[in-house]
Amino acid sequence: MKYKLFIGIDISKKTIDVSLKSKGVKELLHNQFKNNKKGFVSMIKWIKSITNVQENEMFFCMEHTGIYALNISCFLSERNIDYRLENPYHLKHSMGIQRGKNDKADSKMIARYAYMHHEELELTKFSGTEIINLQNLLAHRDRLIKTKILYKVAPKELTEFSDKKHNTCITDSSCDIVQVISEKIKLVEQEIKNLISNNEGLKKNFELACSVKGIGLVIAAYMLVYTQNFTSITKGRCFASYSGVAPFGESSGTSINKSPHVSHLANKKMKSLLNNGAWVAVKYDKELKTYYNRKIKEGKHELVVINAVRNKLISRVFATVKRGTPYVELLQYYNN
Repeated sequence: MKYKLFIGIDISKKTIDVSLKSKGVKELLHNQFKNNKKGFVSMIKWIKSITNVQENEMFFCMEHTGIYALNISCFLSERNIDYRLENPYHLKHSMGIQRGKNDKADSKMIARYAYMHHEELELTKFSGTEIINLQNLLAHRDRLIKTKILYKVAPKELTEFSDKKHNTCITDSSCDIVQVISEKIKLVEQEIKNLISNNEGLKKNFELACSVKGIGLVIAAYMLVYTQNFTSITKGRCFASYSGVAPFGESSGTSINKSPHVSHLANKKMKSLLNNGAWVAVKYDKELKTYYNRKIKEGKHELVVINAVRNKLISRVFATVKRGTPYVELLQYYNN
């Protein structure tokens, strides 16, 4: 066994709860540290002082808690310590029924999970500050979009159900705010483009993804983030499953035989973006437009066909990235 010690960490905004698990030891040791570099250094000193285990013999596991996990991910990566950021939903449903919940209990549960499953877990690779900055810009753009929709919809509804004379101030003010937010959105999108352009690895894969009709700035940028620039997820089928567009069937004996359908366990944001991209693709991509019309004539439901188009878009993007050359629409040559 490569690892001698398994460390489970429950991450909060200000603190981290740390539990240790090793072979043959039933009682898990626990301690709490600050969620900053000083706290992480103290954690390593504490672990070494009571276990005598070297850093290359440690395996850390923790929930993926977004920005709260950023500091410790940077710290472990800088020291070349193996770790795994695990999906919170997967952790919750992998360790059976639990009667109580607190940070200490959660860290012990994660330590046991790491001990039991470390051989099948893939190590997390730190994505670098560029991916994190890109993710932050996209999140900021999302907040601006939501705010813009609020100020567009509310005044419109107000004028439909009340006297326009009394709502002029609200309407005018809302229009001004919408205009300001629209300008801010443009600035954020330009920042996203600049960030990608300044990183050769991101730029190359971004341009390859955008060569597929239906994949634009936002979809391609989110794909870079969710796949860690196509390193954490390298297969189209895996990303389709992650995005909730890959259909799965259910069968058991002779009584259960359900037709394939998509799962609700998915990244809903990515699924929604791919849905928008699919509708754009069937409008502007000749091959997908022909495919869509043919399936509709065969009696297929339009949402089933759109889901198939979403899968085709994913397959095309991953194929272009793997091949390293832009997507070429072949149907244009057959029509000439």
